[in-house]
Amino acid sequence: MRIVQPVSQFAVSWEDDYANRTNPHLMTSLLHESVPVLKYSDWKILHVEEGLCQSLLPLNTETTNQHGTHQAALIALSADYTGGMALATLLRGVPLAGIHHCRSEESASLWLASMAVKFRAPSSGHLTGTCRITKEVANDVQRRYFRGDRVLATLPVEFRSNGDLVANAEMKYFAQPTARLLPTAARPSRSALVSHKLKASARMIAGVRAQAPRNQRIRLETRHDDAAAGPHGRLLADRLRAVLPQLTDMVHARTKHCDDTIRAVPGLAQVVLLGVGLDLRPLRMADDLPNVRFIELDLPEMIEERQRVISDIQSPRQLRRTLVPIDFTTDDVTDRLINQAGYDPSLPTAFIYEGCSMYFTEEENNRILSSVQKLMRHADSRIWLDVVDTSIVERRRQNPGVAAFLDGMQELGESFIFGMDDPTRYFESLRFGNTVAVTAGQCLQDPDDVFHAYRFVVAGPPPVRTRT
Repeated sequence: MRIVQPVSQFAVSWEDDYANRTNPHLMTSLLHESVPVLKYSDWKILHVEEGLCQSLLPLNTETTNQHGTHQAALIALSADYTGGMALATLLRGVPLAGIHHCRSEESASLWLASMAVKFRAPSSGHLTGTCRITKEVANDVQRRYFRGDRVLATLPVEFRSNGDLVANAEMKYFAQPTARLLPTAARPSRSALVSHKLKASARMIAGVRAQAPRNQRIRLETRHDDAAAGPHGRLLADRLRAVLPQLTDMVHARTKHCDDTIRAVPGLAQVVLLGVGLDLRPLRMADDLPNVRFIELDLPEMIEERQRVISDIQSPRQLRRTLVPIDFTTDDVTDRLINQAGYDPSLPTAFIYEGCSMYFTEEENNRILSSVQKLMRHADSRIWLDVVDTSIVERRRQNPGVAAFLDGMQELGESFIFGMDDPTRYFESLRFGNTVAVTAGQCLQDPDDVFHAYRFVVAGPPPVRTRT
């Protein structure tokens, strides 16, 4: 697998870019992986130059209508990816989000904004699509993109079959460095694309929880998760399972270990879910924990999506829930819990930090976990979280199974940036006490190295504190 690294404009030669990022064989293969209908129809890229793409939509059973000519919708689909590929050739050295294997923040995000297709004649032969970008438009795209600005480019695509003009298309594309879509202190709002990805990721994990694990030792109640996933989450989970076959067992193992930790807290009064996503634990555990209050923290748009999903699900009883919008990268956990959620530090509490630590920096994790430690004033309070080994983040493990797993995560744009090799020492440095860590492999009784590089950690407050 080729990992494409982003560069400044023209720091990579066209020859190197063609060899490693844009050549027809590579791009056809990557697009077939990402867009299965292109593979099904045997669509392919024939030729690329800087500012030029030619594609082929064959005339076959999969692409034709009742008249034996091309489906109009598939001609439009071909126009989308022919024009998009021509635009991609101008972003020399930059990987494409969702296509190339890369960190999402290093990539370019390309989306179709609008299209207009005029069909001139029936297509009764293999269909060649051509998008040729003028030098003036190409220079403007490159200047704006590499300056970090948003690009809106209108590109022409022409289709010919047996030498005859079949269709003309006018395609308008949006392009921007993915990093520019992320919120900052000066620009706190998230783009629609980033919000979509956040919600899609949450639906995907709900879909994974709803799948049956391979390991028969783990059994969960998943009907709420299936409802939360919906068709989008189930589709994404199926794709994920094909790329990462271990992930379903990992998610089921962590869910069960986390549930068991919550149930083990004596006199439990509060559960704080940090980065709650579409975790429907409050519904699933309602019968076990009828008097426990759940405090649910996540980004504002994720809280909104969560409310929409839960409102469509029949709750088994009246739930005690408090929702708290927060951005963990900029907001203070202590302030939000004490001043907005009515959190009581003196009560036995379970803090759940699930599926989050590996996606925050060390500094961000230190700040979040230090806030939690200060809020754990009851001797029976506990924090649960999952972590990966540092060797995973740094890709130091040579095991082929681990390497394949990490490649799959990178392909999905879910690269890990933080890990820890000694959880006990790490949590002692933050003044937690009674730290216990187990691997997913131990929980599953499975020797796969992927499972043993993934840990579940439980820690309590400093032992000097006494029960209130």
